[in-house]
Amino acid sequence: MLELLENFSLVQILIIGILIFLAIKEVWGFVDWAIGKLRKRDTNIKEEQDEKDKMEKRVTKLETGQTEVLTAISNLTNNVDSLSENVDLLISSDRDAIKAFITNQHHHLCYEQKWIDDYTLDCIEKRFDHYVEEHGNSFIEQLMGEIRALPKKPIDKGE
Repeated sequence: MLELLENFSLVQILIIGILIFLAIKEVWGFVDWAIGKLRKRDTNIKEEQDEKDKMEKRVTKLETGQTEVLTAISNLTNNVDSLSENVDLLISSDRDAIKAFITNQHHHLCYEQKWIDDYTLDCIEKRFDHYVEEHGNSFIEQLMGEIRALPKKPIDKGE
């Protein structure tokens, strides 16, 4: 230490000490700054990873929802197909029932009674209209022509 005092003055030693102190303080500040930057980077990386995880969960949830929706649509399509088949069967059955009704009415009115009243003709015409709407196509058109041609009052039995 004596050598130090012999080579340097007290003011120079004091200035060197202050400079060393300032250098240590700046190094310490640099280290704090570098550590802060690293922590901030790590925080940003963690936040990005958290956001990525959230997005992956949302995508998985959306995919699950999409699968459920597609399954529901498939089920609805199957139900509609089944209902459509049932409606087709009912229409076909109704068409056959109308055909049988008109045939029975034709036989009764044309071969037995030989006349028709307006109300009965109106009822048969309405049923025939449904038959046509249901795409019925057979001999019923001819039977309807014969029913329409019947007289509108009873035939006088005294003639």
